[in-house]
Amino acid sequence: MNAWLFVKTEEIPAALKPYRELQKELKLDSNDFTGAVFEGKFFAPEEMNVLETMPSRAELYAKLLGSLQSPAISLITTLQAPARDLVLTLQAYVKKLEEEAGSS
Repeated sequence: MNAWLFVKTEEIPAALKPYRELQKELKLDSNDFTGAVFEGKFFAPEEMNVLETMPSRAELYAKLLGSLQSPAISLITTLQAPARDLVLTLQAYVKKLEEEAGSS
């Protein structure tokens, strides 16, 4: 018996999830894919886990955005450090003066 699964989206894991759930429900562990073709490349049965664990487009965009933001955040933190240190030093000095004025 053969069955074909055509997925018209790049969200392969989401498309395979209902099949995997049905497979567990009907206890069809021996009934599995004999292969897949994705973007012109053939995936053998033992390579199917690559397709099933592939991140979604949204996850890839999030990782890319995080990679792009990281250097900018580091730069901003480095540029803000001297001003932050100055403010903390001034606050400590004001607190010290207030304590000296309160004790006299």
